[in-house]
Amino acid sequence: MEQQKKILTEAMLRALCLPRGACVPVPAGTALTPLAREHIAAHGLTIEILPHACGSAGDARLLPLEKPEHMTHLNASALVPKTHARIFLRGKLDSLEALLLQTQLLAEERGRGETARALGEVYGLAQRILAAEVKGEPLGPFTLLGLGSAALRAASHDPRGFAGLEAHPAPHTGMGGLCLALNFLRTQVRETELAAAAAFVPPDPCSLIPEPYQGLLEALNRMSSAVYLLFLKELS
Repeated sequence: MEQQKKILTEAMLRALCLPRGACVPVPAGTALTPLAREHIAAHGLTIEILPHACGSAGDARLLPLEKPEHMTHLNASALVPKTHARIFLRGKLDSLEALLLQTQLLAEERGRGETARALGEVYGLAQRILAAEVKGEPLGPFTLLGLGSAALRAASHDPRGFAGLEAHPAPHTGMGGLCLALNFLRTQVRETELAAAAAFVPPDPCSLIPEPYQGLLEALNRMSSAVYLLFLKELS
């Protein structure tokens, strides 16, 4: 079984209360977080890399370097608190994928094959969004319901043109279980979009969202439009 990778964080170093210029013994293969490296440089500490055998022999100098339970990996080189905005976003995307599958199954059970297939397409985009966020890669172009970004936005603002409805409908229990499930799904897409905004929108709203995350907010916005269009289609 692969052993858990050792991590040295700034919090661990601070807890040791080491004097300036102290030597910090760590086992070979230990990963240092960026803040730990900054702390080492700022306090004039030095790192002593111990052979792997020292750890198994119970070397008294060895530091306890297991990953704290309140922290997790943002990527291969950065360890962050689980309250980090991007970690929260990943949790929202995970929950959204689970809800998409539940709603897709409901559509299948109601014999709404076209709606179920469309929800499968939305689920695929949610998977792409999560993968792009984790890898720090651009999302790239996408379509939903056979429509591109601009067409999705326009259709969601035109219930009469898209579904023959006179106005945007207010949800009520008489619509039935699938329509209400789609409406709830739409709200969860919106909440996920807000989590993405919290993670990526700079404090100055006039500043640009950093690459490669600009496309994620647009994709989530259009995803909510697509789910709303499925809601309208079920009503019509």
